[in-house]
Amino acid sequence: MKRLFDILPADFFKPLTSKYRQEYADCIMRLFNAFKPEISYGVGREIVVKELADYFEVDDVEMSFDDETFVSDAREKANGVIAMLKRCGWIEYEQEVNHQINVVLCEYAIPVIESMNRVIRDEEAEYQGIISQIHASLQNEELYTKPYELIIKGVLENTERLLSELKKLNASIKRHMDRQTNDMGADEILDHFFDYHQNIGSKAYLRMKTSENISYFRTAIIERIERMMESPEIMERAVAGYMEVEETEDPDQAYDQVIGILIDIKSSFYRLDDIIEEIDRKHARYMRSAVMRARFLLATGNNLEGKLSKILDMYVRELNDEIQPDLETLFSLYPQSYVSPESLQTIPVTKKLGTVSKFSDDAGMSEEERQLYKEALRMKNRSRFSRKNINEYVANLLDGRDELPVTEVPVASRRDLIRIIYISIYAGNRSNNYTIKRSGRQVEMQGYSLPYFDILRK
Repeated sequence: MKRLFDILPADFFKPLTSKYRQEYADCIMRLFNAFKPEISYGVGREIVVKELADYFEVDDVEMSFDDETFVSDAREKANGVIAMLKRCGWIEYEQEVNHQINVVLCEYAIPVIESMNRVIRDEEAEYQGIISQIHASLQNEELYTKPYELIIKGVLENTERLLSELKKLNASIKRHMDRQTNDMGADEILDHFFDYHQNIGSKAYLRMKTSENISYFRTAIIERIERMMESPEIMERAVAGYMEVEETEDPDQAYDQVIGILIDIKSSFYRLDDIIEEIDRKHARYMRSAVMRARFLLATGNNLEGKLSKILDMYVRELNDEIQPDLETLFSLYPQSYVSPESLQTIPVTKKLGTVSKFSDDAGMSEEERQLYKEALRMKNRSRFSRKNINEYVANLLDGRDELPVTEVPVASRRDLIRIIYISIYAGNRSNNYTIKRSGRQVEMQGYSLPYFDILRK
């Protein structure tokens, strides 16, 4: 089995770990883009020097390629970068018949640069496109003349790509959750919430749950996989194709490998539900966390609790730096012992079971008190930000209108601001009688900047 540095030179990643890693990464990407219009990954050395010199005309950082001499001339830096990339195995020279020297990308460097390019672009996958390719390959009867070369190999690659893209979507939600744990003000929480809802929830996540629902093709794909496994003729051609492509001479080993690939593909489509459920859980957790943090920060404003919280927060920040003399008289600090969550020692739990001497002779609640208690519960339920209450609130706002801008929603308190957040959250629910249309601009409401949207009657 091959290992990574059996193929890559030992110093391959040296340019990307040096103190000029940003410059080297930019130069590698400019080289890759310069090769795009060519018929191969090779171009004249003078063209490469000019391309990199144009880059260094803007980037005026001084560079040293021997840890002694620093150069600032753009052309010198371009030549130094080319020499470094050649020394580390990214490029090589090729001489033409007319003695022109071409700079050629090494074949093993190309997939690395393509991966760097995908990371920079941060493009979303079209899940429906990937899964429809799998479905179309399996449904095309003409391709079964060479099932391994024309079907199985491509289906395996697309299945692995589909799983990888879904896991990337899962990881992007986790990254937004991690960012949410950082110190943020209420306005930053709201901006981050709507940014997440637009970039994750409204596009990739929403498409996956609606128009690009991967379960739509799953049954047909699994049926075709099982048909291939059960057909001796198809399996015979698949094994022959595997032996030819993978250069294997043992037919029994080739048969086992083909069966293993088909089982992996089938299992992958069964496992998709687990990945989607995990995405659903993280999505709901992030939305709930953002709303709860915003509610907490909006609640700790200019009221008594908010003022006390700000005073204590100020004292803690000052204590972290140095205890001020005028604060020492306000309180005393005592050392406390506690069991760390990372400790292997378990915290003992004690429980006391008391005995009831006798039952109370109180008559309990009167009928009038019971009715008052029920009315208090009803009032509390009516004030909750439930989906039903928000839906009724929006219906009253529309009052016969088909469209209402968010700027016309009454905002008299922070609670009204929170209600606008819930209007946005519940807009995607099918049971609601409204939806929203977002725009790219911002609007100021009660000192907070919110993304503008229109409320539409369904």
